Amino acid sequence: MQNQKPAELNVVQNDPIGNTWALPEGAIVRFGTGDLNRVKSSLSPDGKYLAVGTGVGLWWYDTTSMLPISLWETERGLISSIHFSHDGRQIVIHNWDQILKVMDVQTAECIYEMKVQGSNFTLSSNNKWIASSDQQGIVRVYDIQKGEFLAQMDRGKHEWKSNDISELEFSPDGKLLAGTAQNSKLYSPDDQVLNPDTEGEQTYLWNPETGEVILKFAGRNIVFSADSRLLAGASPDDSHSSNDAKRIDRCVSVWDVVSRKRIAHFTEHTDRAINITFSPCGKFIASCDETLQTLREWELTTGTQKKVYENCLDAFYSPDGILFGVVFVSDDTIEVWNVDSQQKMLELPQSVNFGSAKKKVFAYMQEHQFQIADIIANKLADSIQKSSPIEHRIGFAMPDPLVVWVNDQTLASGSYRQGIVLWDIVEKRVCERLLESEKIHVFTVLPNGKMLAALVSSKYDMTKVWDVANPDKPIAEFDANVWWERHQAFSPAGDRMAAGSTEDGKVYVWNLRQPEHPMILTGHAKKHIYSLAFSPNGKRLVTGSDDNTARLWDVELGKHIAILPMNEHCTPIKVLFSPCGNIIAGGLGSEIRLWCAEQFTTLRTIPQPDNNQRVYALAFSPCGNYLASGTWWEKGMQKMAIRIWDVATGENIHTFWGHNSDVQSLAFSPNGTMLASGSYDGTILIWDLKPYL
Repeated sequence: MQNQKPAELNVVQNDPIGNTWALPEGAIVRFGTGDLNRVKSSLSPDGKYLAVGTGVGLWWYDTTSMLPISLWETERGLISSIHFSHDGRQIVIHNWDQILKVMDVQTAECIYEMKVQGSNFTLSSNNKWIASSDQQGIVRVYDIQKGEFLAQMDRGKHEWKSNDISELEFSPDGKLLAGTAQNSKLYSPDDQVLNPDTEGEQTYLWNPETGEVILKFAGRNIVFSADSRLLAGASPDDSHSSNDAKRIDRCVSVWDVVSRKRIAHFTEHTDRAINITFSPCGKFIASCDETLQTLREWELTTGTQKKVYENCLDAFYSPDGILFGVVFVSDDTIEVWNVDSQQKMLELPQSVNFGSAKKKVFAYMQEHQFQIADIIANKLADSIQKSSPIEHRIGFAMPDPLVVWVNDQTLASGSYRQGIVLWDIVEKRVCERLLESEKIHVFTVLPNGKMLAALVSSKYDMTKVWDVANPDKPIAEFDANVWWERHQAFSPAGDRMAAGSTEDGKVYVWNLRQPEHPMILTGHAKKHIYSLAFSPNGKRLVTGSDDNTARLWDVELGKHIAILPMNEHCTPIKVLFSPCGNIIAGGLGSEIRLWCAEQFTTLRTIPQPDNNQRVYALAFSPCGNYLASGTWWEKGMQKMAIRIWDVATGENIHTFWGHNSDVQSLAFSPNGTMLASGSYDGTILIWDLKPYL
């Protein structure tokens, strides 16, 4: 197969990991490759390149070094789906805006683009067609070369429309299209079944040029044989009807697509059958079951079971017919075994995404013509373990990368299940990780330099608070008994922590020395508390709720002080005190409002330039003279605005454009010369303020 090397775009010399590639104007560095929690990746057919779609754009990696070699589609980013053509010459990408592009791999030129709903896509091997399923569960086929609609697949009567297509796959010869429809039961508010005649999960086989149904059967987890003549899937036991509530697709059925008849039905699995695969010759089929993790192989011509292998969750054949099983040994180790010889071939870290690793193993075996000695020597395993930057690069905690400055050279951020990460701004890299084994959701740096962090991962879990410098023992542990997300705040002295409920509108304040009996502040309606912040002296607390009020509290006396004035039907998404404590700022949809913290009156309203650009994040500069605001993504927006305002006049001093989705966290550096922004696109940007302030 010809090596289809991707065109090099946005590469910056002397930056091998891409932290300065395609930076927006005014940015110094980017941390994070973008939105790893929903990352989409695809290995090129020759196994040499990995394409990864993130919030930033389309990253290309060389699979030998696993270093980035190119960055595409940075104008919008937010890649939701990636597919290679079978010859590797073209790549199809789809983004959150529902724009689909077919691009030439070697030139990065867009062959054509079109707006296509949905995120399920597949390409035909003849490079003629692309199939998609939309939010209504409708499957359509388009001509790739012309970008024209070709046919809609017939699903018969489909009264209840939903995005229920879970699988979509062309046959290897490109002449047939298979898809699985969930047909889930739908319920009314009073728990009545609205579609009692649902068929349950059904697999369809269509003619992609006409949409005609060729075959239909109860089942899922479908796979074609290499010659496109057979289609297999997990199917229910014959004793259950297709829509039976107790249906478990534990059997494996094989259909001849020419005769449209079932030619085999294997019933040995005792649990749901998954990861079905044909041998290259088409004479054997293997599958695993979900819970017991038993690998079974059958001979199609005789209908008999050939072998059984325990503790195996996945399997694949090499092109010469060797069956390999995948064993998940522990939380951090994956093994690949030759099923016939019972010999371990590879050992991989669990952090490697096996969906990609399996394809790399397969591609390696093709390229090296099954030189098993090389595999046993773990050459491939070494290359995978050395790198895998997609897994080992930082994935930020949801719902956003919280950013806090430690000093003028160091920024702290929360990472996805990896504690707190410290970034060196000068060196533009990670310099340290703290509380790595903890799922930290909120942290702060106090005026005295101490860093506090709290674990508040799920409803009714035990909350733990650490002095990060002493990670061995939490300074406080207590049962919060409240559901929150990231709506917490530490007091400036570090002696209290406040949190707002997402259920009943209550605000809880814990004295960390005696946290067993929190102060409960009531006044908000039974709504979601969006934001809260302590005053600089720690005596007051401001809260914003979707009951359309911002309230001020005395946390020493536990009393409600005032409701801050604002227009009706405004939700204060973000509230905070100025550094000196005399001003409270609130992000209220399409305006920013500044209140006097003593008289509780409105000092100034700052309307946003575009009513669609709602304010999500706010931050005061250390001197209190400037205010930064970040916008929330709305349909049709390409880049998010980060605006710098003069607090005294309300003047917009400068606007930065760069993030592809909601700006959810902002923080000025202690010396006021830089601004850090964390976004839902999965990145942190550092902005240079010196030319503007």
